[in-house]
Amino acid sequence: MVTQKSFEALLKAAAFSSGIHTWNAAMKATAEPQDNILQGISLIVGAVFLLALTDALVKYLSASMSLWQLYVIASTLSLPILFGLIIGHPGPRPRVKSRRWVAIRSLLLLLMWIAYYAALPLIPLSVAAVAIYTTPLFIAVLAAFGAGEHLSRQAWLGILCGFLGVVVVLRPGGDTFTPATLLPVLAALFYALAMLVTRHHCQREHPLLLTLGLNLAFLAAGTLFSVLVAINSTETLAERAPFLFAGWQPLDAKALLIVGAYALLLIIVNTGVARAYQIAPSALIGTFDYAYLIFASLWGYLLFSEVPDAMTWLGMGMILMAGVMVLRQRRV
Repeated sequence: MVTQKSFEALLKAAAFSSGIHTWNAAMKATAEPQDNILQGISLIVGAVFLLALTDALVKYLSASMSLWQLYVIASTLSLPILFGLIIGHPGPRPRVKSRRWVAIRSLLLLLMWIAYYAALPLIPLSVAAVAIYTTPLFIAVLAAFGAGEHLSRQAWLGILCGFLGVVVVLRPGGDTFTPATLLPVLAALFYALAMLVTRHHCQREHPLLLTLGLNLAFLAAGTLFSVLVAINSTETLAERAPFLFAGWQPLDAKALLIVGAYALLLIIVNTGVARAYQIAPSALIGTFDYAYLIFASLWGYLLFSEVPDAMTWLGMGMILMAGVMVLRQRRV
């Protein structure tokens, strides 16, 4: 298990390198939506680097607290920061243009995080990362059928290659397969829908407001399920899945520090991801989303000494190849 000093060193490195760059780029929101391919790519790569770190922190925290406790504490820390940034925003104060679509996006992302986080205590981080990275494949397919974005034959072959890569990693029917590995795939579908909503219905929303909506959803869900668990939870459920069904636990200073880092990183990540999908085509940004696979494997190794097996590397390679094929057709 990782030491407190190594956690602090890794958090500082992430915050002062990718975090600052991602935040500065995300704040360059224009009044009218304009595509900016290079900025969108830099935003998504920086955001998924930090996203992989936040997911590793959740996996680490899952042994000492429930998901709902994490949501309540993290959103309680995040909301004052977000309100302060919105109130102190230079120029006209950001205002929500479509509450309905912001709410739909927030709900989809909430469902995504619940499904994905529920799997993290049960499977290696690298396997969860590969499973959820059916997301860019879902995005490409949904963009083609629902948003009219053209995909060539090469892109469809890439999508097929990517899904085969996920099958190689999950190995359904094999000894290593568990139902928990399907949760990140479900999360991927929710994430893909949320990113298409971002691109086509929330493009003119300020990223801070989108991040605020998600944190309000975290607080509402965390509060509701904390109450339900306190009223109805049984010892059997708490023993089988403590991250979902255990009550609130006392936290030491180290755990509170990690929760605070998680809350801050989520603000940067969600703002950066929202802006990336606003200013560049969803299928293209979804392709660079694949960088998460590399970063998740890195954090899994550094923090939990997890080393992906040969089949996981093979499947990951197939998914990366699929991303390149989709990217090439977008360039054409």
